[in-house]
Amino acid sequence: MVHFGTSGWRGIVGREITFRRVRAVTQAIVDVLKANASDPDLILVGYDTRMLSEKFAASAAQLIAGNGVSVSLPVRDIPAPVLSSAIRERGAAGGILFTASHNPPEYNGLKFYTRDGILASTALTDQVEERYRALEPTFADVYLPRPELLGRYDPRPVYLNRLQELIDWEAIRSSGITLVVDPLFGSSREYLDHILLENQIPVTVIHNTRDPFFGGYAPECTSENLGRLRDVMRSTHADLGLSTDADGDRFGILDRGARLKESSLMLALVLDYLARRRGFSGAVGRTVATSTLIDAVARDHGLEVVETPVGFKNFGPMLVDGTLEYAAEESAGLAWTRNLPERDGILACLLVAEMVAVEGRTLYDLAQELHERVGAQFFRRVQVPLTHAVGRVLERRLEQEWTTVDGRTVAAVDRRDGLKLSFDGGGWILIRRAGTEPKVRLYAEGPTKEEMRYLLHLARKLLTNWRM
Repeated sequence: MVHFGTSGWRGIVGREITFRRVRAVTQAIVDVLKANASDPDLILVGYDTRMLSEKFAASAAQLIAGNGVSVSLPVRDIPAPVLSSAIRERGAAGGILFTASHNPPEYNGLKFYTRDGILASTALTDQVEERYRALEPTFADVYLPRPELLGRYDPRPVYLNRLQELIDWEAIRSSGITLVVDPLFGSSREYLDHILLENQIPVTVIHNTRDPFFGGYAPECTSENLGRLRDVMRSTHADLGLSTDADGDRFGILDRGARLKESSLMLALVLDYLARRRGFSGAVGRTVATSTLIDAVARDHGLEVVETPVGFKNFGPMLVDGTLEYAAEESAGLAWTRNLPERDGILACLLVAEMVAVEGRTLYDLAQELHERVGAQFFRRVQVPLTHAVGRVLERRLEQEWTTVDGRTVAAVDRRDGLKLSFDGGGWILIRRAGTEPKVRLYAEGPTKEEMRYLLHLARKLLTNWRM
């Protein structure tokens, strides 16, 4: 089965992700592009550092060329935002990136981008799925080699030049802050670390080689995966730790003392900084699963907030047409349209470094000041395996009517993306299936840490105790 979730098609290599299936899905994408945009003149293909990503990309490119369409491969693995940048720069009809983002090493898959450099909408990926189902039973898996249509591109200079113009390098340099960068063996190596070094910022770099097994961990910026970053920060007395996931579209931040900062807090702090220091005045996008601290910051600066279901692809068209200027997703996704209409973990790390340099305070101090000014909200997300039993309980919860839970009055129910219950007096929980892996995600937010922990416990009980 081929299914595009919140951020592309993913599966385990050799089981769901095979060369034949990759070529069939690629053919479906080409057919959909031809149906929606007549004859595409150029498709860009990219890949991350995962097992077989480069070979999947080469195979897909050969098939695209066999369709009579010009196709170009990068000179090396590239981050997701860099493919987005290249599509826009070169006026390509679309792009395909072979990656499974933050999933464990045994996973791979692909992301499908439109000519705007944004993730394809659900309506478009539904067409790809439908075309694949029609193709798959009789897919011959043969094509005529057309080497004259195969090209190479290097998107690094244009992408880094944009960041060079966007970030206040003098502020970072003159502040004297020291950094440790951890690309988690992914495609952001020689992007985030090199632009910092080229601007004479003191940087220690770890995990900056290509490893398809990511050191044996999932390439996700979680506390358990950033242990080495934490150790190096402590040994070097660094001010900030900056990390990106395997394909560079998500970020992780460690404050002085090597304390991991919650991504939703960082999204709110960056928005507040842009509004105070960088003249930001546009509308803000937030997913239903993202902290409402974003809303509090927006109110403080008179900014409009637009809420969407989970999935950064929901922001894409609004970032392109100017409806939104900033978008925030709870899983460490950030976009600012002065850069790209797509999430970018490299940009997020650089904005955090600039913010700390300009403000001259730690992230802990900045968070305390923000909470005093706009009010505190504490957020957490956990996940559990999606077993048959868990799936049945979740389906039951989605069908229930809700007025009270554990003695608390339910103020609002939102079923757009799972089950979200908001309570009188503040606080909310959300239970939803993950769109990219077989897990159920639980979210909770409250005005105190104790309330947040209680609500997260309540969400667990709802998922495991069907009698509630």
